[in-house]
Amino acid sequence: GAAVFFGKGGCAACHAPPLFTDGGFHNTGLDSVPSDSGLFRTSRRLADVGKFKTPTLRNIEVTGPYMHDGRFPDLEDVIAHYSAGGKASVQRDSLLRPLSLNDSAVIDLVEFLKSLTDLAELFRASPD
Repeated sequence: GAAVFFGKGGCAACHAPPLFTDGGFHNTGLDSVPSDSGLFRTSRRLADVGKFKTPTLRNIEVTGPYMHDGRFPDLEDVIAHYSAGGKASVQRDSLLRPLSLNDSAVIDLVEFLKSLTDLAELFRASPD
């Protein structure tokens, strides 16, 4: 999974270690015509339509549903979106491209992402 993440997937371009985020804003091709204006709402720059802040992937296993609007219920759906290259739009980030990941690569990538979850820390933070 790490080989896909850091290699063919190009995920680290936006989800860079150690925090697994670049802190930037990107349009990840969720919609051809964004239904949510994203960063544009505050910047008023047309280039920012549909851009959202790159979240950290730390503890990603327990933070679903995914994307700013919760449209993807699980990590497999997120990866399918990125594997397809997202939907075409004028503002879509140029880093997005179809990856055409096979089933084995998807499984490996999901397992890598799950490895970024610190279950011990989550249990220590639990009010139980």
